[in-house]
Amino acid sequence: MQKTLRLLCLAIPCFAQAPSAYPPYASLADIMAGILLPKSNAVFGVTKQAPKNESEWTSVQTDAAVLVEAGNLILARGRLKENGDPVPQSADFKRHVQALVAAAKGAHKAALRKDPDAVFAACEPLYQACYSCHQAYRFCPTCQEASRQ
Repeated sequence: MQKTLRLLCLAIPCFAQAPSAYPPYASLADIMAGILLPKSNAVFGVTKQAPKNESEWTSVQTDAAVLVEAGNLILARGRLKENGDPVPQSADFKRHVQALVAAAKGAHKAALRKDPDAVFAACEPLYQACYSCHQAYRFCPTCQEASRQ
């Protein structure tokens, strides 16, 4: 029994690092246009009009949770940008994605409390996470080149 347990403990890291059976298909632009843009816009929408009922709050909660999970999609090994280059895996790029995830978690927790003011407050760090990453990686070609080194 102990020998089996030891072997299992040694094998777990191998399973945890195994490549996914489902390699990324969508480009980073697809993820941005299909997930991040509509879901973030829905969360930002709370700043204009608070949800009125349980169904609307559930939508905001779900949208924020999907934004959190989008971090995993963005950083999936093998994900490509629309030009065919790999998505950066630099510490700087990962820090931007982590900021997105942290901000989306804040929005999700606020939406779970059904607190429109807290969702409104969570929108600023969410916006900043998106803006700072876009400044560094979308609108700054020299920054993108530097991230490949």
